[in-house]
Amino acid sequence: MLWAVGIVLGGLTVVWIAWNLTLDALWQPTDRVTMRRLLVLSEIKPGERLIDLGCGDGRFVVTAAKEFGARATGIEIDPFRVLFAKAWIWLTGLTQRADVQRGNMYTVDVSQADVIVLFLSATSNFRLQKRLKAQLRDGARVVSYYHPMWGWQPDMVGEARDGYPIYVYRMGAALGKTTR
Repeated sequence: MLWAVGIVLGGLTVVWIAWNLTLDALWQPTDRVTMRRLLVLSEIKPGERLIDLGCGDGRFVVTAAKEFGARATGIEIDPFRVLFAKAWIWLTGLTQRADVQRGNMYTVDVSQADVIVLFLSATSNFRLQKRLKAQLRDGARVVSYYHPMWGWQPDMVGEARDGYPIYVYRMGAALGKTTR
């Protein structure tokens, strides 16, 4: 009986891993130093709205709400990571300021965001650009770790703990009002 449970759990694990490999961006947890640098560079202020697209375990959401006073939302397609993130938010007592929703980052409405956080693939960033440019208002910031937004001029480029770039884009200013 125990071996049957092991086989079923092993099979589910293989299916889950295979499904994750079909997604545009693999989950890579961001270290705490880089995460805080990214949030500081975003210039997030208390009460501002942060959306983390492809939020994984929700670490940016929790940190933005807890340490920066933001209203933070994560969008994640993986239901297991969503459950983990929701439990973490509940355990930290942040349910009034933080949430993670299961959803598709390519279709979610981001028009109310002050800051968008991205740690995705170059392909994902490219696919999101048109939508971000169309939905975000002037002054909103897009902060991308590792991969730039092609054709956009960054407002600033910071450095992560490991030396990789953190790109900060301010809608309207860095992109020029005529490109919106």
